Amino acid sequence: MAYIVKYIKDFSDTELVKQACSRELRLGYKIMVFSHTDNTCGLEMENVAFVFCDNPTEQAILSAKKLYAEKCQFYVKRAVYSVDPVVYSEAVKLKELDYESAQELSVNGYNEISYDDFNLAKRNSVRMEIMSLTDCEGTTIKEVTTMDENVIKSMSKDTDILVVTLTEIPDRKGSTYNIFRTLSEADVFVDSIMLPAANSGQQDISFCVRKEDKCKVQQLLWDRQEQLQFENLFVSEDVAKISVMGAGFHTQKGIATKVLQVLYENDINIMMIFTSEVKISLVIEKSQADRAIHAIHKNLIGR
Repeated sequence: MAYIVKYIKDFSDTELVKQACSRELRLGYKIMVFSHTDNTCGLEMENVAFVFCDNPTEQAILSAKKLYAEKCQFYVKRAVYSVDPVVYSEAVKLKELDYESAQELSVNGYNEISYDDFNLAKRNSVRMEIMSLTDCEGTTIKEVTTMDENVIKSMSKDTDILVVTLTEIPDRKGSTYNIFRTLSEADVFVDSIMLPAANSGQQDISFCVRKEDKCKVQQLLWDRQEQLQFENLFVSEDVAKISVMGAGFHTQKGIATKVLQVLYENDINIMMIFTSEVKISLVIEKSQADRAIHAIHKNLIGR
């Protein structure tokens, strides 16, 4: 008999839980449902095994692998959208997403499912479906997604950052390493780093940290100014990081150019830019963040 494995986060409405299982039961599947121990209840259904444990998401993925389950469904608050649907009315639900893009989302605002869970599913080749109990149309997470004209799939906004800039650092071996070793030893998370080419034997470095670390970073670096040999330290607080995500950035030409064109046409200045195979991140003024998301979504996602 074929299996379907489910992780259900919320058991407050057992009728919705029953409905989530009934659809596949009618098709002849056996079902395993995993949830947290504090959701333990007396719910019983024929051909449905309820498992309440400390690591239900991990157990659901591993069980789906072991049972060769046709589906591994995660019922959380909501499926995956192009932008936060609570904040942006133009948000559209994504039908499918690749593992790498899902992982990027999990560290850029989508906190329904962890990076580790997406990584575990990828390593075990478990195809995931993310949905809610009130909406059975979910988002499929798999190895390869169908390529369409909209390479950009989703966006996120992070306003809990600030930019630290150190100026006139000697351009010699170990200078950059010593700066970031100092921050690492103090448990400061550095999100992004910009290191322009050195000029006349000196260089500036800019990087992003969490706002909560502002005082720690300033005191730490000023205390070691002589050792680290920078001339000055500047902090930019009214900033936001916009991340544009999607599969195929490394194979599709002109994606970054299109994003930059939209921002240019909307008079939005860019302070920093970082790229990867699945993401383009831009640091801009905080006051322009929502306008940037609306413009990029309208021109490159919602067409």
